[in-house]
Amino acid sequence: MAALAVAALIGWGCFVGATEVVESLHTGVLDNRKGADILAAEQPFLYWALIGFYTAAILTAAGLALLMLAIAIRGLIGARGPDR
Repeated sequence: MAALAVAALIGWGCFVGATEVVESLHTGVLDNRKGADILAAEQPFLYWALIGFYTAAILTAAGLALLMLAIAIRGLIGARGPDR
């Protein structure tokens, strides 16, 4: 059950991150939250480097969430097997 909760939490974080990246691609502004926003028109290299980094991080976290989900499902199905 703990693995299922962790997978759900990571999946929720991936969803929130992906919506932020998609919103940033639509507006052309990367909301920095700790400083000045990064505009695609003013700093294209930095903008696209960060978008690529955020996308890679989201995909990696989504893979981890799927792995945790598979472990949780295997644990739940295996717990009901005849040998346990």
